Parts: sequence; structure tokens; C-alpha cells
Amino acid sequence: MSAPAASLPGLVVFTPLPPTRSGIADYAAELLPELARALPVVAVVAARADVVALPGVEVIAVPDYEARADLRHWPHLHQVGNSLDHAHAFAAALRRPGIVTLHDPVLHHLVEALTLGRGNPAGYEAALVAEHGEAGRRVARLRQRGIFDPALRFLMPLHRQVLDRAHGVILHSRFAAGRVHRPGGQASGPPLRVVPHHLSPAVAALDGLRQAEARERLGLPPAGPVLLSLGHATPAKRIGVVLEAVARLADEFPDLLHVVAGAPDPALDLAGQIERLGLGARVRVTGWLTEAQFLLHARAADLLVNLRWPIAGESSGALARALGMGLPAVVDDAGPAAEYPDAAVAKLPPGPEPATRLAGLLAALLRDPAALAARGVAARAHLRRHCSLAGSAAAYLAALKAWGGGGTRSGPTTGSPYSGLRSYLNAKPL
Repeated sequence: MSAPAASLPGLVVFTPLPPTRSGIADYAAELLPELARALPVVAVVAARADVVALPGVEVIAVPDYEARADLRHWPHLHQVGNSLDHAHAFAAALRRPGIVTLHDPVLHHLVEALTLGRGNPAGYEAALVAEHGEAGRRVARLRQRGIFDPALRFLMPLHRQVLDRAHGVILHSRFAAGRVHRPGGQASGPPLRVVPHHLSPAVAALDGLRQAEARERLGLPPAGPVLLSLGHATPAKRIGVVLEAVARLADEFPDLLHVVAGAPDPALDLAGQIERLGLGARVRVTGWLTEAQFLLHARAADLLVNLRWPIAGESSGALARALGMGLPAVVDDAGPAAEYPDAAVAKLPPGPEPATRLAGLLAALLRDPAALAARGVAARAHLRRHCSLAGSAAAYLAALKAWGGGGTRSGPTTGSPYSGLRSYLNAKPL
């Protein structure tokens, strides 16, 4: 047992786990067995149907946790993300504070799903008022009248209710830390630590696989550049901008293929965009992929495009995997992805006419295969040196030693978010 873990009885982690289709579930499934090498780990999933086997980790459901008095005084870690897959971890972070890994600095989508999505506008208003006072109340009431700008989700991220009760907060980037840092300094909020998103150990299984073999397995053309969009295809990933750029590259790169390797969000109208741009023969959409298929596409491609706008502050596990496999990438020169070294990723500056500028950047990269390959080598070296799973686990153990995460600390009681949100959490304190 490592020195930071020697004085700890164990660790309780509220988290989703695979087969839940959540990047955070995958992250936890990789991290927790590594932590379990240093101390006992109990993972708590939402329901008994979600209980799975995880090496070295005891996995139980929320009802079984509630019957385990022996776990109440263990340090607690909550893996919090911005979807209903993480609702039980979000609720536990409010009822039984501990250390929070805030994978998504914007939690507005989760809060609205737990309130408006369940017919509870009063709970939504309570959350907004708790964090934003009368301005929040006005937003909630205007929304009930059908008046709402989606940008408000990012301007009112609704994470303070969790953070103000936390013993400490782990984030994956300096950008994310800046989103939650209060102007008054850390004395006015929980302590923060940046632990970069680790590289999945699963990528090592493909180290000896050649690109040509990966393409053959996937039925991709043996020649010609393959451009990749990886993961759940949402409007925020600027897939429309990528498609427009691909259309602009048709004359210079007639054999360019754009593979959208993931399930498209219906809000994207991906099929409609492909048809309008006349890209039917130039774009392949795979739908949801298993991890093995996901990694195989990364091996088969020449270049990943991983854009995001608006930027909420989450770090991309798909990007980390691809870079760690040696796949060069284009990212926005803003947000967490911009923190990767310039030698490892090409960065698209913000500005007007993004499709035109992206097409120019892609063309410059594809014209010089040797320089593109060098970027891939640099990306692989950086991820494997600085983002190892062992390094991530060591950083978590150091945070546990510094912050504890045990005891029964309670957050603010007068006007606290917890009291205002009880109506949709619908549970007693843990």
C-alpha cells in the first residue's frame, strides 16, 4: 500500500460504470482498479441492474450502500458529469460531501433533466435562485413562458451547489479550473487540483497494428486520406464546420474520406447536412461503436478533427486516446484541448468563416505527410509520458491524503442549494 493511502480505511466512489455509454464510466472503470492497488475501493452505481465486475473493486448499488454503515466514514469521491448517467453521483455529492471529480464544469443540462425533465419547474427555479439569485429566478420564469437562450446553460453552469460542499475538486485542465475558480481565491471555495485526463491502457493493444490492416478490417479504402470525427457527434463538436471544410477540399483531395465514428445526435441533422453539401460519397457515419471499434478507427485514420464550441470545459477522452495512439489532431485554440503542446496538435484560432480557415489548415497538414506523421509521434510521446494511468492514480491518492474526503461535513444550511433541491433529489442525507 502506498504511503498516501496507508492511513485511509478505503474509498467510496459514486460513479457510472460500463456498459453505461458514458466517457466517465470508461474513465472510472480504468482508474478504480489502479486505485484499488493502494487501498480498498467500493464503487457505488445507481441501481442493482448496473452492478458489474471490476477487478479489485467491490461494486454495489445505492440501496446497498445505504445499508452499509461501515462505509459512511470512509472518504468519498464523486465522479460528476453533465448527464443523467451521473445523477446518483451528483445527488450523493450534495447529500454526503467528499471529493468531487468535476468532469464537466457546466452541469446545467443535468439539473434541467432532473427538474424540468421530470415535470418539476419549481426545482429548476430553486437551483437557479440558489446560485444566481433574482437573475436566476427571472431566467427560470421566462423559460416557463417559452423564452430561453441555450447560451444561458453555459453562463449559468449550476456547479456551485456541488462545489461549495466539496472537500476538494479535481478537474482535468487549467481551463476547467478557471471556470470554477472564484475571484476571491481558493479561500472562498474548495481547493482545486488539475489531474489531466489519463490515457486509456486499452490503446496499448493496438501498438503493433498497421494502418493498412486497420483499414482492411473496417472496409476503408487502402489509399487516400481519412479524416476522423470521433465520439458522439453533437452540434457542439462543430461537425457542420468540418463537413463544409471537407466540401471545400474536394478538388485538391478527391479521394478524401471523412469518417464520423460515433452516434449522431438527432439535433445535428447529420444526414441532411451531408445531402445539402453533396458529400454522400465522401462521408461515412458509423453509429455507436464499441471501444475496440473506436480504437480501430483511430488507427486507420490520418488525422482527427476534434473541435468544440461552445466550450463548456470538459476534456475529451476520445482525443486523449487518439493522441496516445499517435494520431495527429486539429483542435480549437481555446479550452482544454489547447493545453496540449503545439507540436502534438494543430490549433484552429477563433474567428469568422471557420470552415474556410479549417479547410486551409487541413490542406496544409495533408500536403506534408512527413510533418503530419511527426505530429503524431510527438502526440504519442506526450500522452504516454505525462498522462499515464499510474500517474493519474498517484495524483488522486495525493489529493485524498491532502483533503481527506471523510467525515460527515455538511454544506451551508441557510438557503443552501441542498434544501432548495430536495424536491427533485427526493432522498434523505446519506
